[in-house]
Amino acid sequence: MSPAPARTLKHLGVNAVFLQPRMGGLETYVRELLPALLELRPDLRISVFVTDGGRKALADEPWATSVELVTHPLVGIRYGKAAAELTLVGRLATRRGVDVLHSVALTAPLRTRAATVITIADVTWLREPETVGAATSLLWRLIVSTVARRADRVITLSQAARREILEDLPVDAENVDVIPCGTGNRISPHVSEEQDLRARLGLGTGRLLLTVSALSRHKNLPPLVRGLASVRETHPDVVLVIPGNPTKQGSELEALARDLGVGDALRLPGWVDEADLEGLYAIASCFVFPSRREGFGMPILEAMARGVPVLCSDASAVPEVAGDAALYFSPERPDEIAQAIERVLGDPKLAAELAERGQQRQRMFTWSRAAEET
Repeated sequence: MSPAPARTLKHLGVNAVFLQPRMGGLETYVRELLPALLELRPDLRISVFVTDGGRKALADEPWATSVELVTHPLVGIRYGKAAAELTLVGRLATRRGVDVLHSVALTAPLRTRAATVITIADVTWLREPETVGAATSLLWRLIVSTVARRADRVITLSQAARREILEDLPVDAENVDVIPCGTGNRISPHVSEEQDLRARLGLGTGRLLLTVSALSRHKNLPPLVRGLASVRETHPDVVLVIPGNPTKQGSELEALARDLGVGDALRLPGWVDEADLEGLYAIASCFVFPSRREGFGMPILEAMARGVPVLCSDASAVPEVAGDAALYFSPERPDEIAQAIERVLGDPKLAAELAERGQQRQRMFTWSRAAEET
């Protein structure tokens, strides 16, 4: 019998019902991958399945009119999003004649006629359940294991993530592909003026350490705050800024900083807009990324693209992204974090060398390449 003819992809469905503003990496993944796919395949019809909030979030994107933003009243109901994703989205994809349905955030429909691809960025939610809550971790363990086993392909973002996925989920190794992201958020032409930014965020006039990170336990921020206390002994005007959505851990970090006598050196401004974020990158003396578990680490590349020297942990997927363009430390050693910061602050030549290597490194990661491999 002759083999079945290969199916030509004409209609791609993207399951993005999770999408809402201010989500960080996954939001960036959708906003950057879709236009790259359209550029690669301008003939491709793309239906993006979203909640009403997700549709509003994407409506202003310059490529939004080139895709179909599809929603349904039941997709966005409170406490019903997971159930809708498991059932209704699959039926919507089938009804619209989707050839391949790409679910970009862990979960996917249990049934659909389309071929199914799932992106699983990492299994932090499984290995460190406190990051999402025990109940959510347990629910995801059941759902993700089921849909990942049924998927035609699984995409992840790093070799480190792939190893953990194969250890923790019932998927065949041959079905799991590693496709790195691009450089994160594109560089914005809108940049807040330094004097205004320093005044509004209370940054003082000294040197700035920047960490762009969710305020979550696996991001490993307490050792960084402890390291900050040591750095302030030799650089008393240094300030650490960590923009991100407020969480309980933010309050814990502020309490830790006060206990260490550096409460005035930590700034948690909450989520900042693109102009303020560009302004922070522009005045940062270095970018510090102490995370102990990452599926990828787009902020590393964002900092490198903007010419900021990068210091980061030697854990998880971080070295895959940073390569030879960063200064490394053990994420659990505040003394090593402090030493790395002090080296860069005290050695302009080293800082310039790291910035130059970072600029070269980030060019290896493009959304065009991500689209081609996807």
